[in-house]
Amino acid sequence: MKTQFSIKTKIFLVILAPSLLLLLVIYLDYRNLNALGRSAELILSKNYKSIRAAQQIRQLIEENRNTVILDVFLGRKVFPKKLQLGGDILKFLNVCKDNITEIGEKHIIDKLFKKYSEYQALLSTLSENIENQNDLPGSSQRYYNFISLTSSFISDINELVLINEKAMEEAEQDTKRIASKALMYSIGLLIITIIFIAFFSHMLSDRLSRPLTRLARILSGVKEGSGQYPQIPVTTNDEIGFLTSEFNRLFDRLKVYDQLSQDKLTAEKLKVRQAEEAKARFIADLSHQLKTPMTSLSMSVGMLTEKMDQMPPDTVKKLLETTKEDSARLAVLINELVDITRLDGMKKPGTRELLNIENILHECLSPLLSQAEEKKIHLNIDVAPGLPAIAIDSLRFPWVIMNLLGNAIRYTDHSGQITFQVRKQEDRYYFICSDTGAGIEEKYLPKIFERFTQFSEREKSGTIGLGLAIVKEVVEQHGGSIRVDSKIGHGTTFTFWIPAN
Repeated sequence: MKTQFSIKTKIFLVILAPSLLLLLVIYLDYRNLNALGRSAELILSKNYKSIRAAQQIRQLIEENRNTVILDVFLGRKVFPKKLQLGGDILKFLNVCKDNITEIGEKHIIDKLFKKYSEYQALLSTLSENIENQNDLPGSSQRYYNFISLTSSFISDINELVLINEKAMEEAEQDTKRIASKALMYSIGLLIITIIFIAFFSHMLSDRLSRPLTRLARILSGVKEGSGQYPQIPVTTNDEIGFLTSEFNRLFDRLKVYDQLSQDKLTAEKLKVRQAEEAKARFIADLSHQLKTPMTSLSMSVGMLTEKMDQMPPDTVKKLLETTKEDSARLAVLINELVDITRLDGMKKPGTRELLNIENILHECLSPLLSQAEEKKIHLNIDVAPGLPAIAIDSLRFPWVIMNLLGNAIRYTDHSGQITFQVRKQEDRYYFICSDTGAGIEEKYLPKIFERFTQFSEREKSGTIGLGLAIVKEVVEQHGGSIRVDSKIGHGTTFTFWIPAN
């Protein structure tokens, strides 16, 4: 089953998931801290106000009690106007009443308000007694009642404080529980996040490394040029799957390339074998052709040497003509051997020079003019005026012109015509060599530039055929190409071009 996420998406998910967990931890900590804050706030708002107000009431009541006691034992003239008439006490009682939060607190406050009414009336009477310094009837009983009521009042106040203190203790315990719970949640979630990150990272690294390891293992077993390439299964739709698909495409191309290389190698081997066979035939034919004129030449020279004085002039003349023909045939065959050496030396391009093409043509024609005159062949050299100098190999390129013109003279009958034209079109020089000779059969044209190709009657040409192969090599080394057009009885035209630069 193929995964539907890219590596980029997988890495993003690995980062996103722990981030979400951390955000959850932060959110829960925020809630717990808020709960702790509310708990502390409740402690202050619900209980601390009541306790503080009760303590203020108790302090005022104790001050009044102490004033009365000191007045009884030390005399009425000592503490005049020191009694609190109850205004502040009522204010603090109202604070307690407005902040009732615990069970039983309301009952105590109701009792305090009831006792406060009695306390206020009794306190007013005692205050007047102290101010007027009168010893009213029953004052001793009033002092006793005031002390007893004060003690009862303080006892209720202490009970109210105790209830709120217990509530504060319980709230403190709740706060500790909330803090402990928050700490436990935070540590637990952090541990879960760490475990999740470790597991998810291990899972992702395994998912990423497994196809890469499989791909590397398969690639390590591939041998270049073997022709046997694997088809790797694509198991993911991410970058690794894309890489695997590209390797499969590369292997398909390598299969085609190896097949083409194999076919090309087979063709080259066949070509080499054919060339070797042609070369063997060439050497055999050359040996045979060398033997025939040499035998004839040897016999003619021998007869002339031994019996020249006894022979009639016509016979001597005929033997001399035969000797001349045999010598010419031997010269042509020797030139064929020289051509083999030239062909083997064509592997490295020669040095080029800037030369005038018209001068090169005239130099090439010099050794051929006598042959053309002997056969009364008209040579027409047509070079476009004002052609700039051309960069050519001064040793090899003239041989191309000489070979083409020499073949044209050889295969053109008496009183024939040969035309050699040079033109420049755009960035190319075009060379056209045409004759009015016998022409070449169409079946020989496709192989005319191959080595050791024989494309005409041996008896007529007197050659085996390496010149055109050398011509093609030189033209291609100059960056150009050559073609031939011919028709039996209408002559042959060779056209080749080389770049001007």
